[in-house]
Amino acid sequence: MLYRSHRGQLTESMSTVIEVDSLSDIYAHEKLSFPKIANNLAIEYYCYDDRIGWETHIVTSEGYGVLGFANGDLR
Repeated sequence: MLYRSHRGQLTESMSTVIEVDSLSDIYAHEKLSFPKIANNLAIEYYCYDDRIGWETHIVTSEGYGVLGFANGDLR
């Protein structure tokens, strides 16, 4: 799966795309930038983004909010 961090603009967000296999991979990646986030990530379907061709799933952390977006469900 592909994951991109949430940023102000799509081009900025797409510059952060990495390959991941699990929510644990996303947590480890985002923990580098946000050391205080808890390991309580959730993922749910968000929308089809025709700009990039993704069935987009939003990744959130309780107490923080939106971390980013994946192109599939990592549950």
